[in-house]
Formats: sequence, C-alpha cells, structure tokens
Amino acid sequence: ASVEQIFLFVNPKSGGNKGEVFLKAPQPFVVDVGGGRQVNLNIFSLLVGESGKKPGFLKLKEVCQSSGRPVRCIVGGGDGTVMWADTEAAKVGIDTQKQIWFGIVPLGTGNDFSRVAGWGGNNPQNVEAHGFERLKRLVRSWSLAMPRPHDVWQVTLTVRPTVGKIMNIGDSKVEEDIGVASKTFSMINYFSIGQESKVGIHFDKHRTKSQTCNLFVYAGAGLGQELSCWNRQDISQIVSNLIQGTDHSGFVILDSESDKGEPELQGSPESLMFLNIDSYAGGNAHFWQLDTESGVEPPHESKWIDVKQDPGDGRLEVVTLPNISDIPLDKLSHNAKRVFSGGPYFIEYWQKEDSNDSDVHAYCEVDGEFYHMINPDSTLLKLQKKLQVLQHVGEDDPDSSDDEDDVNYTC
Repeated sequence: ASVEQIFLFVNPKSGGNKGEVFLKAPQPFVVDVGGGRQVNLNIFSLLVGESGKKPGFLKLKEVCQSSGRPVRCIVGGGDGTVMWADTEAAKVGIDTQKQIWFGIVPLGTGNDFSRVAGWGGNNPQNVEAHGFERLKRLVRSWSLAMPRPHDVWQVTLTVRPTVGKIMNIGDSKVEEDIGVASKTFSMINYFSIGQESKVGIHFDKHRTKSQTCNLFVYAGAGLGQELSCWNRQDISQIVSNLIQGTDHSGFVILDSESDKGEPELQGSPESLMFLNIDSYAGGNAHFWQLDTESGVEPPHESKWIDVKQDPGDGRLEVVTLPNISDIPLDKLSHNAKRVFSGGPYFIEYWQKEDSNDSDVHAYCEVDGEFYHMINPDSTLLKLQKKLQVLQHVGEDDPDSSDDEDDVNYTC
C-alpha cells in the first residue's frame, strides 16, 4: 500500500490546553484510509524547538523535497496558528504557496477560518477514546480534502512619530506600548476599526482557558452595562479617508469631510470592517449580504459592491456597522452596510492639529488580535500571497460528535 505523509502541528495551549491530547497519540500513527492507501500522521508541538529550527518543520521540508507534490499540513490551534505554522515553514526554506496544502483543527475561540473551510468551529472532544478513533476519522477526512486558494493580506499600522503609540494587552492583562511607530501583520480573516475592537481589548483583559466561557466573556464585554458608559465614536470621527491604492493618491472610496463630492459615510457607523471571509464572531455573523444597503452616498458602481465573497479572489469586502452592543449577535448581519469590494486599501486618520488638542484614539483588530492606536497616521492593507487551504468534503459534520454529552461548559 502507498503511504502518504501528513503533518499535524499543534499548539498544545490552544483551547484551554485541549491541544495537548493530540501529542499523546502513538508514533508512528498509521491509518488505513481506503483504496489500498495509508496515511502516516507525523505529529509535532509548535512549542518545541527554536524558531527557524523546529524539528517538525525540518522533517516537513525533507518530505516536501522528496515527494514532488504538495504535502498536507494540518494546524491544530486558533485561527492565528495557521500563520504561525506558515512562518515557521517559510523559515526552513519551504515555499508554502506551492509545497503545502494547509488544513486546520479548530482549537481556538471563534474558529472562523476553520468554519469557512468546512471544518466546523468546535474543539474536538474525546480524541483519545477507543484508540484515538476520533483522530483516525479526522485523518481520513484530511486525506480526502482538496485545496482552494486563500488570500493572505499584509496589514501595516502606522502612528505619528513622537506622539503616537501602538498598544495591546500583554501577559500582565494591561495595555502595553509595543514600542514601534509602525507594525506589519499577516491577515487571513478580517481587519476592523471601531467599537467592536474596543470591546476586544476589554475581552483580552478577561480571557479564560475555556472556549465556551470566552464566548460568554466576549458577549458580556459587548453587552455589559459598563460598555454603555463608554464614549462612543463614529468612524467619521476617526477615519478621514479610505482610498483604493497604496497611498493617498488613489481612488477615494469614502470621505468623512463630505465637502469634496466624494462618497460619504451614511448613518453613524461605529465600526469599519475589511472582510476576507464570510464568518465573524464564531460564525454568528455573515456581514457581506447582497441585499443590504450601501454604507456610502452616492453608492459605488455595482462592479464594486454586487460581488460574492471569496477568500481567494484578491479582494476584501468593506462594510460599516452600527454599535454592536445594541444588537444581538444573530441580528448583526443585516445591520451591516456594504461599502466596497476590492483592494489594496489605504486608510487615513484624523490628526490633532496641535499639542493642546486631544489625542486621537483608534481601536483595531487583526484576526482576533486587538490593538489600540494613539494618534494613528495610516493603515495599509495589500495582498501578500495566496495559501492553498484544504476544504472539508463528505457528509459527516465536523461539529457533530457521538460524545457531545461530555462537553464541559464550566469555566
């Protein structure tokens, strides 16, 4: 029988340490997948080894070089773990765009990336039971899955020199200055500016080890009484212009000054979102709806808004949202307003005119990681590369389990 090598890289700390169970599987872990085929599952912890020299990725490189075809590489963790694995693979010399087909085991909180690829959003339960039968079923699914392109976007946050700061929540659960005036990230899901990111900063201060409790904490942060006391900011008070292009000379998508005849924001939106996938907040919201209103007036031509969402089409969909604390999660989708579908994007922020003016504050999110910019200057979003991501096939539901009664809903 032919033996295919599949790799599983696990963040054992994901899902309240639920990732650890995968590392207990015996090695070698050989599974009959039918048709005279076998799979050998190579399992490694993402935490083991020095960055750029991790043993699992060195072995993956050997297999990539000898196989002559893309290797299925599964990542166990939250959505951000995918880019962690991609970075480590690139550091050992693997061309991840051509040599790797990425899959995912959802072990995070929202797991939106996993949901849009068809792998569900629930942390797998009872993986060890019956001789790792659940893991064997997963291996069979991975061996059948075929890839589709998924865009990776580069997001660069820039604040003003001397007066600007980029802050996030550190290990001590308080806001810390990351110490640079410009920071670049890779993004596979979404980028947003506004009130929901302010909620996210609060959420990070109270993050727990339980997936279920994290969702409750997030809902509480958004809907709790304390949020209603916060100063609310319209996007028009933060963002001065949104431009299609890589600098201020491009095509104006929206203009908050409303005196140039350019498309103007409608209503008083408190969030501006750039979507690469059709899932948000753990699958609770799908914002790019073709029957929703335009978020700017006059609206853009239909070629820029009447398009279906596709994570591999080289475009990001832009929507505006009202205050999310006023709306139940399951009602959010139809409160979004479409603005544009395209890219790259250049965002300009309002500037304080002199030292006596108040600081400008912008809260933003990059794939579930939250940042607080003080006196922001600009943000650039541009296409970085495309990954090949395995899509679930078959009739079995990744979120269903014959052991659902064992799910622990306590914190």
